[in-house]
Amino acid sequence: MEEKGIRVCQMLEEMLENQEISQEEEGKVRKLFEERENRRAEVRIAYDLLNLLQKEVRNEAAPVRMPGNQYGADLCNGFGTSLYQARLQARITQQQLEDVTGINQADISRIERGISNPSLATIQRLADGLGMSLSIDFI
Repeated sequence: MEEKGIRVCQMLEEMLENQEISQEEEGKVRKLFEERENRRAEVRIAYDLLNLLQKEVRNEAAPVRMPGNQYGADLCNGFGTSLYQARLQARITQQQLEDVTGINQADISRIERGISNPSLATIQRLADGLGMSLSIDFI
């Protein structure tokens, strides 16, 4: 895009030198070109954000599982889903849960997606951060 902008500016300068356009017209054309480029940049940013959101939604909908013990992966993913639902019910973000628990937001994300297998101490900190109690029952 920069190359195109340079060419437009050179063309405008030539037209101005050859008196094909006035300085006022040249200023208007430059302003229109700049506004167009700004809109294009905004559209690119919006498009990139949409792609990021789509990737995040796909990750939430289909958690990635680490290879290895399938029982452990199912247990971890079940807890991750429960943590995600509890966090939504508490109406707090992962970042806010990090602030309360001291557990890194990226780690919270990995737990929710079923990628990470948290320790009992971490689970207790998450429960405390959500204002919940932890109960383990063997049935």
